[in-house]
Formats: sequence, C-alpha cells, structure tokens
Amino acid sequence: MHIAYANIGKERYQKIEQVQNMEVQEDGDHFISSQLGGLASTQMALRAAIELKVFSIIADAGPDAHLSAAEIISKIPTKDPSSAEWTLERVLRVLGANSILSISRKPLGNNGEHGRHEWTYGLTKKSRCLVSSSSTTDELATFTTSLILFATEREMLESQYMIKDAVLDPGSSPFYKAYGVNFYDYMGEKPRLRQLFDEFMEVSSKLQFEDVFKLYGGFKDLKELMDVGGGIGTSLAKITSTYPHVRGLNFDLPHVIDAAPKLPGVKHVAGDMFKSIPNAQTILLKWILHNWDDEHCKKLLRNCWEALPRDGKVIIVEMVISEEVGNNLEAKDVIMEDFFMMLLMTGGKERTLAEFKDLGKAVGFTKMEIFPMPHWSVHVIEFHK
Repeated sequence: MHIAYANIGKERYQKIEQVQNMEVQEDGDHFISSQLGGLASTQMALRAAIELKVFSIIADAGPDAHLSAAEIISKIPTKDPSSAEWTLERVLRVLGANSILSISRKPLGNNGEHGRHEWTYGLTKKSRCLVSSSSTTDELATFTTSLILFATEREMLESQYMIKDAVLDPGSSPFYKAYGVNFYDYMGEKPRLRQLFDEFMEVSSKLQFEDVFKLYGGFKDLKELMDVGGGIGTSLAKITSTYPHVRGLNFDLPHVIDAAPKLPGVKHVAGDMFKSIPNAQTILLKWILHNWDDEHCKKLLRNCWEALPRDGKVIIVEMVISEEVGNNLEAKDVIMEDFFMMLLMTGGKERTLAEFKDLGKAVGFTKMEIFPMPHWSVHVIEFHK
C-alpha cells in the first residue's frame, strides 16, 4: 500500500495524484512550444544545408559516413572555416534533432581524452531523398530539393504573411495580396523564380505521370488524344511514342506553342481553353483543374463536352483529397499541395472525388470512372459524354 494513501486517505491521495500528473504534463508543454516555434527555422536550416551541399558532401564520403562539422566545412569555400564551423554545427544539430540527419559522438584524441567528444552527422531516410544514390533516383532527389528551394523562396514566405489578410478580406490569393499581380504574371518578370518553378514542375510531373503512364491502361485504345494545357507537349509525346496509332494534339496558349519543339506524332495547336477547344475524340486535362475555381472549371469542362463526339471522354489527372483526412503521409502530401494552391492561385484548390463528380455532372457528363494510383495521391478520372 502506498504510504501517502495510508496516511491521508483515498480521496485526498487521488487529488494529489491528479495535481502531480497535471504538473508533469505542464512541465512537458514547453518542449511542444519549442517544437512549434521552431518549424519555420527547421525549414530554413534545411534550405541552407541544401545550398551548402551538406547532404552531397556526406553522401560522397560513403553510404554510412558520419562527418563532423569541421570535416564538412573543409569541403565548403567559406572565408573563415573556424568561425563557420560553429555556425554550421548549430544548423546540423537542428537537422539532427528533427531526424533529417543522424547524430553520433566521436571521441577526440586518445579514446576521448579528458572526456572530450565531437558530434558527427550522417544521412537518414529523409535526407537520402535529397541526394542521388542506389536507392534514390536523380528525379526524386531533384524533385525534393527543387520543392524545398521553391517553397522557401522569399516570395513564397512573403505570401504566407498574407494568409491572415486573405481570411479577413477574401477575394484574392495571399500571393496577389503580397505582390499585386497573379503568380504567373509575376514569374514572367522574375527569371530565378520561374526557373525554380519550371524545374520543380518538370520533374514532379514526370514522376507523377510515370505511375499514370505505367498503370492506367486507357491510352492504348485511343485513336486521338488532345492534351489541353499540355505545355510544350512532353507528356503527349511519351504517349504517342509508345502508342504510335494515337494521333496527338497538343493545345495551349499561343506563346507556349511558339516555344514548343517539333515532336513525332504530335501536332501543336494554339488557342484559349476558356474560349473554345478544337474537336477531338478524347481530351486530357493533366493538373489543370486544380489551378481554377469551380466556375472556371465548369467553363473549361463545358468547352470539352462541346468538343467531344457522342462517345468521347475527358481523362483528368489530379491529386484527390480523401473524404476522411488522416494523419498519414499520403494525406499530408495532398493537403500541402492544396495549401500551396490556396497560397498562389485565387480559387485554385485540390478536390475530393465528390467535388469532381459535381463538376462533371454540372456540365452534362453522365458517367465518372475512377482509377487511383498507388503514389502521390494521384487519381485518373474519366468523364464520359
């Protein structure tokens, strides 16, 4: 029997125990506070490590290498290595505390003379995604680094300062509130941001479409496919090269088509998808609808409906938000994508399957078929006329 229980009685002891448990919980609250307060700093520490090529330096030392800050600094062209070492050490500790790097202790001198050690740092599953290796493709490493660099650009951070204003005074995206122009117009004047965005979009589209291309069987039986908003035609060229019997039409704005190269099996067509779309047997909308609000999507889908023959269909490739949002990697992936759409595009958003069905039904499509892909929360959705 507990001594306190014997001396002061059951009821009073239970009250003391509740207070003690409360105090233990409150003692740990400041650790949670520190974690929450350090989220942005962790992301910026990660950006700095990418720009300093820290992860590549560790990877080049071997698959299981652990390097000290001094050893990493020796590979970085800094003006003052001794001072820079301590700055980098702090960055590495933050990354280690967040499982982006692993941390171990290495004795200094003869078996840690006078108990002195130094910290060494190695790659973890998270940071291996940032470097090419036997288990990580060049595309995945490029995708991860370009995503982090783009997400932490000054313009992206400035836009996030305006989220509160977008809630209090809706009507435009946080980016528009920060800079007074839409995202795409702004990038036209900022080559660096445009380059980062284009690199990210190119590799992400390639990775995500790879699953679609391998697992969705709807392309092989087509006679004609028009990729609306297809850019310079890269994805369409992949389809037509694999299925030469498919006639490929790449449809985009005139200035995009002007820059498009000649591609086998692909005919480039210029126009505005919100005005009209040329007739085609099948239409592909690949990561197009999430850029627009419901009214713009209905306008586009109505134009698609009018361009299709009686037995035609639209093939939509988009990420899909689950009806039951869970705390898992797939759910977090599409939720963050939706957050960036909110940040950059006025009315842009990721959607649930029910929301896609409502869009199709509103403009006359009578049937929807769904083909979920195993990665990236990507779905292929067919709207049948």
